[in-house]
Amino acid sequence: MTELPPQLRVLRDFYYKTALKLPADVSMAHAPRLIDQPAFFTLEHLQRHLNNPMLMPDWFSLIWEGKPVDCGPAVAHKAIQKKDVQFLNKGILQEYLSHGAALVLEGIDLLEPDINAMCRAIDSPHPAVFSNSVAFFSQRGQEAYRGHIDTDDVLVIQLAGQKKWHIHERQEPRRVNLNELPPERMGNQQAEIVMAPGDALFLRSGTPHRVETLGPYSLHMSFDICDRTVNPETALHLLLQEFDQDASCPYTPIEAVMGKLFKLARSDGYWSRVAALQAKQSQNYSNAREIISANRVTHLEQLIAVERKAPGANALSRVFQGPAAAIQR
Repeated sequence: MTELPPQLRVLRDFYYKTALKLPADVSMAHAPRLIDQPAFFTLEHLQRHLNNPMLMPDWFSLIWEGKPVDCGPAVAHKAIQKKDVQFLNKGILQEYLSHGAALVLEGIDLLEPDINAMCRAIDSPHPAVFSNSVAFFSQRGQEAYRGHIDTDDVLVIQLAGQKKWHIHERQEPRRVNLNELPPERMGNQQAEIVMAPGDALFLRSGTPHRVETLGPYSLHMSFDICDRTVNPETALHLLLQEFDQDASCPYTPIEAVMGKLFKLARSDGYWSRVAALQAKQSQNYSNAREIISANRVTHLEQLIAVERKAPGANALSRVFQGPAAAIQR
């Protein structure tokens, strides 16, 4: 299990001690200068991941003039050992970024062990959360998103540059009409915050906001605190499975059919199935976090260590003498 480095421990403590303890009627918390010169994810980290030869369009969104760029045509092919290997022509990233485009890189917890450890810390106070980490790079006048609402709580840390946040009053929960919100749909503004490197921000779900990059560029990281409680679609699917086992007769009025469904929805058997599914999902997410943490190849470390101490074939041959002798015996 990866231990959190000091800077991420500070961010975790802000989440635990401030964000999680906000009164129910408070939708945001801002911590200026929480971290001095954040170094756990920088422009160098971002560029390294963008230059990964296995980067594909599913990992990122490239945004130009408020619209996503279709990077599918930039996927090229190379035949290797009679297999078709795909790779991204990075020229499309270079071209658009050089003209000021914004970029969103997803799944940072899959790429950086320390960020995965931070996501685990965010998950742990909740019964069913599997959080996601996203890096946002924007340039003056080109934002990744316009006015919008997130359906999950969000923890933000500014990493480079400055970004102004216009934060509006929280709205009632909904799952539609969340993006490209015009001013009249944003509601009353409750705060205007300029985020500098090391500033942290927590927003509850349903809080409308829009951002502006004040300088030449901005880099921030967002932790989306995704609630993985069994959703209504899945619960209804389980309820219909109950109804399939105990259905209504033909010609039954719809009022009676729905009445039977409602009765099944109150049954102990149905809720036992829901609880069992929730427990299984929560365990799967916990297991996934551990798999991500251990998702590294370490076999070569012993060979690398030997090469560093005693370069040469003789030193490497000694590494293999033990296993070979054991097999011979």
